[in-house]
Amino acid sequence: MPERALERICYVEDDEDIQRIVRMSLERVGKMTVEVVSDPNQALGVMARFKPDLVMLDWMMPGMDGPTLFRKMKLEPQTAALPVVFITAKATQRDMEELIALGAAATISKPFSPKDLPDQLRAIWAKLP
Repeated sequence: MPERALERICYVEDDEDIQRIVRMSLERVGKMTVEVVSDPNQALGVMARFKPDLVMLDWMMPGMDGPTLFRKMKLEPQTAALPVVFITAKATQRDMEELIALGAAATISKPFSPKDLPDQLRAIWAKLP
C-alpha cells in the first residue's frame, strides 16, 4: 500500500466529453489534481513534467493506442514505475486480461459512474505494493 494519499492523476483520453466527466469527477468529488492529455504522442512529456501518482489511459485513441503508450511508458525512467489504470469501452474479459498481463494495475469499463470513480481509483491505489 502506498504511504501517501492518491492526489495527482494524468488522464490520456481523446474524447473531450469523457475528459470533462472524468475531470469533474476526480477534481470535484475526489478532490484530486488532474492533468488531461488529448494527444497520446504528447503524454510522456506531460507525465514527466506533471509527475502524477497514477495514470489513466484510454485504449482506443487515434495515432497511438493505450497499450502502445503503456509499453513506451515502461521504457522511460520517469514513467516506468507509474501505476496505470485503463479506462476503456473495449471491455471483453480477454481484453482486460491482456491489459493486466501487460502490467496494468487495473481496468475500469466505460460507461463508469462519475460519482464512484474517485473511490474506485483510491481502492486500486490502496492495493498497490
